[in-house]
Amino acid sequence: MREYLDLLKRVLFYGDPQYNKRTGQLMLVSAGDQSIYDLREGFPRCTTKSSVNLRWVGEELFWMLRGERNAKTLYDKGVDIWNRNAFQHYLKRNSLDSRIKKNTLEWEKEFMTYQEKMRSDSEWKMENSDLGPVYGWQWRHWPKREGGEIDQILNVIQGIKKDKGSRYHIFTAWNPEDVPSMALGPCHVMAHLTITRDKDLDLHMFQRSCDIYLGVPFNIAQYSLLNHLIAMETNLNPRKFIHTYSNVHIYCGVTPRSDFLNNENNLIELQNRAGNASKPEDYLNVREWYLGNAPSESQENEKKDHVPFVLEQLSKTPLEKPKIKISKMPFFELIQQPFKDVANLEGPAPLKWHSKATMAA
Repeated sequence: MREYLDLLKRVLFYGDPQYNKRTGQLMLVSAGDQSIYDLREGFPRCTTKSSVNLRWVGEELFWMLRGERNAKTLYDKGVDIWNRNAFQHYLKRNSLDSRIKKNTLEWEKEFMTYQEKMRSDSEWKMENSDLGPVYGWQWRHWPKREGGEIDQILNVIQGIKKDKGSRYHIFTAWNPEDVPSMALGPCHVMAHLTITRDKDLDLHMFQRSCDIYLGVPFNIAQYSLLNHLIAMETNLNPRKFIHTYSNVHIYCGVTPRSDFLNNENNLIELQNRAGNASKPEDYLNVREWYLGNAPSESQENEKKDHVPFVLEQLSKTPLEKPKIKISKMPFFELIQQPFKDVANLEGPAPLKWHSKATMAA
């Protein structure tokens, strides 16, 4: 997936340091970028690492499309991508977030206790894994001022069927009134669908916050899948996924590890070394230099620095894009099914290496 690897390079080579108070982490940030994926060439599942689990991609998308907001559904399906945010939201709702600080050993210990409680007590899990009015809730239950709700997904699908040439085929998750009540404000904010030649469907998604190593490959696969689903329901051909990034970033971990790239000289050295790499394996030499000079990560903050992972991924050569196969059934019936029963990929398996980093919360 060359488009994604090129994005990784742009942020690594030219990104600027930014501290994020919510996560307590330093990042390398690029403000404003875009990638275009031609879905006719294959499905853009990242092939240079194996940590983009298509079943997780599909289960979370179906969960959002059903309008759900409780992480319990995903947890019960073995999808843990919301666990850390659910725990942090639990701390906030119970006024514990000022005592149990992020990026500490105490937070990690309490998180393990929370997960054990999630495993052992179904009633407690239902009450304490609500995420607030996040993505799917806004997509399917946007509140109207005069009462009632707006089902944006239904409106988009019906709108396409009625008027392919309309420029009103938009849905959004960013509700300013509800954002403070969410476990996490929407990263992927809105999508706009365009039909040309009366048969080709393009989906353009705007993303405000883009975790380039962990989140972005997931988002690429998810919105490409959504393009396929809507195209199938409306008898169109999925053509392009256009991905616009606002704040696209590489996490650099927490102090003392992050202090290394907060030093301008060290950042310049890293970016010069990476920018001068002439072949994929050169990135492994940059990674070795980086790990040999940056302070070690503390036990409770291991793998929060994604720079070594980005450098190793850039040393991999992308494989041929797979093809996606989806069962033919009505859209709102399809999203009620277990994802593995209705969709699969055909093509080479992604490359396997120790690619699992820690997600910011």
